Formats: sequence, C-alpha cells, structure tokens
Amino acid sequence: MEVFKSDSLYLIVPEKEWSKLKRIGYLGPPGTFSELAARFYIDQLRKVGHDEEADAVCLSSFADILSAVESGELEEGLLPFENSTEGSINVILDLLAHRFKEVKIKGEAIIPVVHQLLARQWMSADEIEVVVSHPQALAQCWGFIEQYLYLAQKKEVISTAEAARLVSLHQEPWAAIGTSLAAETLNLVVIAGNINDYPENATRFVIIAMQDSKPVSGCKTSLILSVNDRPGALYDILKEFASREINLTHIESRPTKSRLGDYLFFIDLEGHRKDAHVCDALSCIKRYTVSMRILGSYPAHGAAKKRENS
Repeated sequence: MEVFKSDSLYLIVPEKEWSKLKRIGYLGPPGTFSELAARFYIDQLRKVGHDEEADAVCLSSFADILSAVESGELEEGLLPFENSTEGSINVILDLLAHRFKEVKIKGEAIIPVVHQLLARQWMSADEIEVVVSHPQALAQCWGFIEQYLYLAQKKEVISTAEAARLVSLHQEPWAAIGTSLAAETLNLVVIAGNINDYPENATRFVIIAMQDSKPVSGCKTSLILSVNDRPGALYDILKEFASREINLTHIESRPTKSRLGDYLFFIDLEGHRKDAHVCDALSCIKRYTVSMRILGSYPAHGAAKKRENS
C-alpha cells in the first residue's frame, strides 16, 4: 500500500495501482466549478482511450496544486485561467510568472459556467439576508443581485463550494451562489437557476504538468515575455507574428512586481512551438525581449473533435 501525502491532502492507493493512476489536482472543496472541470477532463481522457486511470484530487489552494505538480506528487493540475465575462485569473498569471517557473501548460478545457442560487429551504428573494459566494461568481451575477437581492448583505468566500457549505450550516436566511453539484452534495434547494448575467459565460481551464504536449493539428502556444521600455518595443514583437500570419488569440499585461511601469506580457498564439513558422518567429523575437519563457504548446479546446470530423 502506498500513501500519498501533502499538507493539503491524504490519499491511499493500492501499490499495484499506484503506477497506473494519474492524479489530477483541482481547487476544492468538492462542488466547485473546478471539480466540474476536472470531471470533464477525466471523461475526455477516457473517451480518447487514455491508458492510465485518472483520479481527481482536491487541494486547498492554487499554489498547493502547482507545488504538488512541481514536486511530482501530482502528475497534473487543473487551474482556471480566464473567464469570458471577468477576464483572466490574475493570481494564476502571477503564480506562473513569479513562483512556479518549471511547470508547463499541456492542455485546456472550456467549461460553461451556470450559476444557481442555493438555500437550505425554499424562500423568496426578499427574505434572504446574506448572499455569499466567490468574488468572481458575485460579479458574474451582479445584475441578478442588483435586481432581486439588493437588500441582502454580500459576503465573499474562497470558493462557490465553500459558500454552499456555509449556507448548509446556517439556520439564518442565507443563500449561496454556486453549482448544481454543490446543491446535490449538500442537499440544498435551488431557489433560482441560471442567474449569471451572460448566458454564454464560460471559464477556460489549463492543465498543468511538467511537460507540454506533442505537436498535433490545432495547437496553441502560451508564453510570457518582457520588453525594454522604448517606443515600438511591443510592435516589434507583434510584427514578427503578423508577418508569418500567426494569429494571436490572447494578449495581456501584468506588473513585473519589480518597478512601477514594468510589465510582463502573456501571449497565446495559434500553432505549436515546434511548427517551423512558430519556431522561426519565437527565435526572431528573442532579440526584442528582456526575457521570454514558453509556458507550453498544447491542443486547443475542441481540437481533437475537429480532427475526428476532418
């Protein structure tokens, strides 16, 4: 019998199964959108006939997930990267840029985000005294809150699942914004469904490992770079991609945390780092950068299905 142990989790696995089990970390507690994303990802692995069995492992922070992947305690981790209404998850960008520099992005999954209003028992909106959830969930449902829950106190917690857990413990008229999975797990009532302001709301998760993916059709590459503070510095980099008809799907800046006005640029582009035109572009832009790190090349969400249909 092997014991897998860290500060955040404790897992016992039969020794004969240890080498076959792919452990995938996600942010807990159970019942979050991260768990839904982990279930989706594991289901996709099974559909494509992945040799290893996979198990979702709940951890208490994003840093714990990244640390466990770097140390080899986990084979992979699942992290929310950006949301279609609220933008990038800045804490993830900062962790990848400044603390965990060895990990790679090896895949992505886009998960629809559908928020529910949960309570211990049925009640009307004007009876609710406190509405509790993760800050992103509150922001994504702000129109609903302003219209129906404007009298309720708003309380922020670490996750939608933690919000549901708190509501399940309180006798007072509290409500949580969370998932139907959390309602099912904690025996809560859905008193209002699909309350997010934008119906197409979705979150892009990235799969973190110590190696990225091999080249296949439909890949993306993610990188972090910094440039000298001079006119046209970013333009010089972008023109190298444009001249090779490489499409950029995402670009965003974050402070370097060293000096005011210094920024890192996170860039996603179409193509694998080993593709000739991408490799050439990356080689050329090095002369314009102060630093550059490739976070990884990986199949874009839905690329496998497109290959099957082609």
